[in-house]
Amino acid sequence: MKWSEIRQQYPDKFVLIGDIVEQKISKTKSKILEGNILEISDDGKEIFKAYRRYKKKGMNVLFSLPTTPSEFIIEDVPIKGILK
Repeated sequence: MKWSEIRQQYPDKFVLIGDIVEQKISKTKSKILEGNILEISDDGKEIFKAYRRYKKKGMNVLFSLPTTPSEFIIEDVPIKGILK
């Protein structure tokens, strides 16, 4: 389903999306074009728990907030520091 359709149908919801299709905008930024809806909720904690469950299974998922704009841009930020 296209991102614009997801946002129209679920404007005030947390939405967990899988099978993401994205378009590279720059070296670190991508625009989300479409994906499959995995879960929908009014509760951010519930969506985050579902997000972690799917990530443990190795799935490429992300979630949107009720305030995520119709142009869904994500940025990969490198982590600096020492990992233990």
